Amino acid sequence: MRIGKKLRNKITYIKKLDAASLIIVLAMFLVLIAGIFVVSNNYKENQEELIEDAMKLQSQSHKEKFEAFIEEKVESLKGIASFPAVTSMSQKKQRELLKNRADELGFLHLFVMDTKGQGYYIDEDITKDQSTEPFFYNISSNHVYITEPFYGQDQTFTTVCVSIFDIKLEKIGTLCGAVKLDSLKGVLAESETLLDGELLLVNREGTYIYAKDMQKVYDKLKIYDESKSDYDLVTQAFDSKKDQMGDIKIGGKEYKAHVTYLADYDWAIIQCVEKDKIFENLKYIDVVKYGALLIVVVLVVCVSRIAIHWRASQRRINTDTLTGCNSRAAMEALIDNADKAVDQDITLIYLDLNKFKYVNDTYGHEVGDKVLCVYSKSLMKIFGRIGFVGRMGGDEFMVILAGVKKDVALKLCQKLESILVEDSKQLDFDYTISTSYGIATRLKGSYTPIEDLMVEADERMYNFKEEHR
Repeated sequence: MRIGKKLRNKITYIKKLDAASLIIVLAMFLVLIAGIFVVSNNYKENQEELIEDAMKLQSQSHKEKFEAFIEEKVESLKGIASFPAVTSMSQKKQRELLKNRADELGFLHLFVMDTKGQGYYIDEDITKDQSTEPFFYNISSNHVYITEPFYGQDQTFTTVCVSIFDIKLEKIGTLCGAVKLDSLKGVLAESETLLDGELLLVNREGTYIYAKDMQKVYDKLKIYDESKSDYDLVTQAFDSKKDQMGDIKIGGKEYKAHVTYLADYDWAIIQCVEKDKIFENLKYIDVVKYGALLIVVVLVVCVSRIAIHWRASQRRINTDTLTGCNSRAAMEALIDNADKAVDQDITLIYLDLNKFKYVNDTYGHEVGDKVLCVYSKSLMKIFGRIGFVGRMGGDEFMVILAGVKKDVALKLCQKLESILVEDSKQLDFDYTISTSYGIATRLKGSYTPIEDLMVEADERMYNFKEEHR
């Protein structure tokens, strides 16, 4: 019985091994694909993180440059505001000092505002009453003040204002210099943005102070007025008064953006990089990723088909195509295993059909094949559960039993004879199937080759046939 279990276990093991191998291969392919996707996504995330870090550094640089630009203007005005000609608050002396000097100092024009709201515009040599304007209130309340943009027909400017003090350090007026916003191009240089991105400068209301397209500034456009846009990030920066990193949408385009809040001015620098450009150099990764996926799918299909065909071929090799019992090749493989099983009794039974030639000659091979099929099924009924039944060729069959002695095998053969009588009723002609058999047993501990048992069983089968002819 043990050799039968061994072979069954071996066959089961091979089947499981086949299935396991296929599963392992498929799993490896899936792990490969998962790995490619994970690596791709991680690479993209790392790339995005690198871009974000670089944007933070660039934004800090832009902030420092902008503040240095404004500070330079403030310091320039403070220096001039300390001149006696200015502190005298004499328009004549102020004009003599400052006439035609605005351009060389980096201003569009210069003017002096006294404490009553009278603004003296030096190059134009005119005085304007600005006492009722919010501008006057703001510069009166602050020693240094940067105004919101003023919009002219062909230019836009902001005004830098510093206090003028007398010798007692009491405020006696304000020196103001108008700065063209176009001059910010030299500060917020587009060439210094990442991936050919864009820099914007906006105030709390979202009005453009600086943009790549300065017409937006001249037209007094607001960032919040752009269609198909999402500027929550900008709003968060103003509300929290802290820098923000995230996504915004301008005119339907998606951007990675860093909003740098300028606390001293209540403005914000927005550095934008198109999200498509961030991953533009990663497109090849998607090609590799989906290409690998396609290759894996093809490989899976190919491996599956190979496995199916291989198992089918193994089934054909080990199975007799007519009767469905074990083939000669399968029995020979079993004999090799049985030869080594010296720790148990091994019994071989050689069988063939009586008068099978008569059936073929009288009724034809098609009927003969049907007889073989009925006969093999009968063999399987008797021996299939405790041993192995195989067709060795023609009408010759062999049974291998492990752990079964000769007397038990003989009783099983006698039972087979009665089964055959009953199973012959399946045939549609008057014929009773009968069989001849020979039994040979190798006892436990014997090293007699199984081939010798086969010869012995074969001879006994022919002796049986002669005795019962």
